[in-house]
Amino acid sequence: MQWQRLKPWRPALPRAEATRSLPLIVFLGVAEQKADLALLAQHPLQGVCPVCQQSACFRGFTDNLRESGHCDQCGSFNRQRQLAHVMRQRLPFVGQGCWPFPPGFSIYNTESTGALHKALLAAQRPDTQYQFSEYFGPQHEPGSFVGEVRHESLEALSFSAESFDLVLSSDVLEHLPKPYVAHTEILRVLKPGGRHLFTVPCDLMMARDDVRASLHEGEVVYHADKLFHGDPVRPDEGILVWTIFGQQMLARMTEMGYSMTAWVLQAPELGIIGDHAIVFEARKPG
Repeated sequence: MQWQRLKPWRPALPRAEATRSLPLIVFLGVAEQKADLALLAQHPLQGVCPVCQQSACFRGFTDNLRESGHCDQCGSFNRQRQLAHVMRQRLPFVGQGCWPFPPGFSIYNTESTGALHKALLAAQRPDTQYQFSEYFGPQHEPGSFVGEVRHESLEALSFSAESFDLVLSSDVLEHLPKPYVAHTEILRVLKPGGRHLFTVPCDLMMARDDVRASLHEGEVVYHADKLFHGDPVRPDEGILVWTIFGQQMLARMTEMGYSMTAWVLQAPELGIIGDHAIVFEARKPG
């Protein structure tokens, strides 16, 4: 695959929200292309899965391309492969094959299900640290356990400062009433030079975030029609979408101190397709 680095991309924000250190958008892979679902149904994509590194077929793509197209080896879907691919490209010691993290390397994954979680859990060694959690509700204390799974609120993490080399979140932050409080907490628990790799619903054609709901004196105020996403922890309930992010997210996170890059992916040979295959890399200075 070819890497192409573009010129720095400047978010079209009002002067008051301009930043001195602006994010980059980098295109990785072949030219952007739309999937023909009918063709994919007849001729599934074939290639190598970035999660399990097995030769695989990617089947079952739907109109929601990000959440479909499962690997017939590990069960990963498009969005999980996007995150795994950027991990392999941006962590030079990972490369191909299994996940050989160096001694002392520490990861915090904000979910406890899915193919990528299973692969990272299997790769954990005595000299590495892999933490994972879910959010089970305000009745639980951060750092407590519900069954065998740790409970954490990203808006008030229980971890000490500078605990992790890598934090992973995949379509989590849009479900928080205060996502930028969560970004501040993640910055706190990252080691100097550490990275937060994440996906969120994002429209980079929008200058500002689309805030669909907010909290006012403890009550939820809706600014748009209610929107829910599926939730593996609560499959019968779904989970509310508070925010769909725009360019404002990149500017605000840069102001916090992150170095921001947006990786726009298109790699059919890895089972990665669609118009919104974007992984964000937020790096802590150091």
